[in-house]
Amino acid sequence: MPVKSHPEFCAFCGTTPGGRRLVAGPGVAICETCVAKAVDILKNAGGGVGPDAFGPAWDHMSDEEVLSHLPEVSRVGLSVEDQLRTWVGVARERKISWAAIGAALGITRQSAWERFKEHL
Repeated sequence: MPVKSHPEFCAFCGTTPGGRRLVAGPGVAICETCVAKAVDILKNAGGGVGPDAFGPAWDHMSDEEVLSHLPEVSRVGLSVEDQLRTWVGVARERKISWAAIGAALGITRQSAWERFKEHL
C-alpha cells in the first residue's frame, strides 16, 4: 500500500492548496493562511467575542453557516479515515500484529482486522 505524503486540503478552511503551503500531520493538514490566523488569535486571546474568541466556532455562526460547514467536516472525516487506513497499512507492512493495532486504537484485534482487512 503506497503511503500518502500528506492530506490534500486544509482541515481548517477546507481549501486545496492552490499556491498555499500546507503543514501536514497524521491525517490532517493546515494551510499557511489558517496558521497565520491561528497565530493572530493566540496573540490576541483575552476573552474577546466573535469568531476569534475561544470556544466552539458554531457559537458565532448562523444556521446557514453551520450547514455550509457540514460538507467540509465530512470531507475532513473521510480524509482522516483514509490516513488511518494508510497508517494501519504501514503497521501491517511492518508485521505489527492485529492485537497491537487494536490495542493502539482502543478496540479488539478482531474489530481492527474486520475494519481494515479490505483496505490492505
